[in-house]
Formats: sequence, structure tokens, C-alpha cells
Amino acid sequence: MIVSRTARLFIITVLLTVTFIFISSAAHAKKRINKIATRKVGANIYKGTIKTTFGFSDIFNNKIIKKIKSGLPTRIVLQIIIKNSNNKTVGYFAQTTSVVYDLWEDNYVITIKHPAGMRSARVKNLKSVKKIIGVLSHTVISSKLPKGRYRLNVQIEANPVSEKMIKNIQKWMSKPSGSMSGTNTTTNYFGSFVGYFVDRNIGKADKTILFVSQWIKL
Repeated sequence: MIVSRTARLFIITVLLTVTFIFISSAAHAKKRINKIATRKVGANIYKGTIKTTFGFSDIFNNKIIKKIKSGLPTRIVLQIIIKNSNNKTVGYFAQTTSVVYDLWEDNYVITIKHPAGMRSARVKNLKSVKKIIGVLSHTVISSKLPKGRYRLNVQIEANPVSEKMIKNIQKWMSKPSGSMSGTNTTTNYFGSFVGYFVDRNIGKADKTILFVSQWIKL
């Protein structure tokens, strides 16, 4: 079968276009990951323990608010990786939050799970939902850290697609560890969580927030 010159040129053009789109998309994703914004967080430090406070109400875009109002369950997953001045991961913290609109009671049911336990609340309006969910307040995220400089790498996702990640986080919450300065087993255990911050389906959640904190000195 002889392919005409026009057909060959068309095929080549299509292949070049597809290649260009693929390369551009990969470059854009890499740029997005590397150019993470910096946010100042509240930090209370005492005897190797870091307690932090920061808000993230900007996780609530129109799409998420519409889902909450419709009664669909909405999940917010917050993860923090703590790195030292050598860019080594030395700690991890996670929290999951769910909110569901109760049509019969005409209120919003909020459930927050973290290493210290679980708490629930019922509120009447979205303003209260944002006030409770959109902030991490005076929370211990790591302990027994040696003196040094540390930075928080934060990832917040609304309705993430990875159920495996959720299951691993819930497993971690049942037996968390405040530090990675221990056996290889501990390091390997936390290695899976570190992987979630490296090009892991970023953008497939309803919304993702990535930022790093200022340097915190112990």
C-alpha cells in the first residue's frame, strides 16, 4: 500500500503535535510542583516539639461548596512533611476531615480525625464549616526533634482520588510517630507518605493546595 505525500505529511504533523502537547504538559506539571508558594505559619516551639497554626479556607472553591450544599460527602485531607535544613524528611503529620449536609436536620455534620483522636460537630451554615475545617489550630505535628532549622511542606486536598492514600493515613493515625530518627523500618514506613508529595496525581482532586512554611528554628 502506497501512502501519498499529503498523507505522510499529515501523519507527521499529528505525531509532532501529540509529542509537543505531551512535553508541554510534563513541563507544566514539573513547573507546578517545583514552584510551591511559601506561607507563614504560626509556630509554638517547646523542648523539641512543634505546634503549629495556619488557615487554608481557600480550599473551598465554588465546585466544593456546591458539592457540600448538595449533600454529597466532602473530604479534606491535610498532610505535612517536616524537613530539616539538609532537606531530609524528619517528621510527618496528617488529618482527615469529612463534612456532610444533613437534609433532615438542616445542618452540616463535621468529623475530624487526627493522631490525637476524633471530634465531631454540627453547624448551621457554611461560614461555620469553613471556620472549623479551614484551619489547623495549635496542633502538635512533631516532637522529640533535635535542635536545628525545620520547614513544613504542606499538601491539602479536597476529595482526593487515591483511596489507598486514605487507608494508609488512617493506618498511620492508629500508631503515629513524631520523628523519623530511628530504625530503617521507621524510615521505610514513612517513605510511602513522602512519595505522595512527589508528582502523585496532583490536580486530580477537586482542589489541591501546596505550600511550604517559613524556616522554624528549634
